[in-house]
Amino acid sequence: MRKKLALLLCTVPMLLSACSAKRPAQPPLTFRTALLQSGGCSFTAAITADYGESAASFTLDCVFSPETGASVTVTEPESIAGIQAQVKDTAASVSYDGMQLGLGSLADGNLAPLAAPYVLGQCWAGEYIDATGTEDGLLRTTYRMGYEEKELVVDTWFSQEPLAPVRAEISFEGRMVLRTDISAFSMRQPTQLTEE
Repeated sequence: MRKKLALLLCTVPMLLSACSAKRPAQPPLTFRTALLQSGGCSFTAAITADYGESAASFTLDCVFSPETGASVTVTEPESIAGIQAQVKDTAASVSYDGMQLGLGSLADGNLAPLAAPYVLGQCWAGEYIDATGTEDGLLRTTYRMGYEEKELVVDTWFSQEPLAPVRAEISFEGRMVLRTDISAFSMRQPTQLTEE
């Protein structure tokens, strides 16, 4: 009798789970698909880079495309406002319109602070999704970019309606090296071909 009862108790949850509604697609994958279909995004990033004994804060207007990387324009602080950069990788060397900006590098030289929008965009568009869950009403997704001694861990918090990034942190070897508050996020509008 006990064996039958135990068997019944084990099968009831399995049968009831078949009655549940179909779950929607995972939000990070839904976001990734929309980003790739639109060809990229634009956003404002208020960045704080943590160098250990000091920190630097600046704000960037960013445009990201999976094909071409990120274009950034410094908007704050005023002393460096207007500097533009095209970023195509995470390294500490970023090309500026004929200028070198000394913001240093993070993560043992694996991350330039102005490369953060590129890193975020690449993670959203195609890097490995390690974990996802909710935290304080936001969807938190953890991405891993790179391998072994060059691996960056990127946590992004998304609003759920509409699904858009609002904050991100980049960590290296278990230590947060950069924090970004994201605003004015929008997907790019795909260009349409016109007939002549």
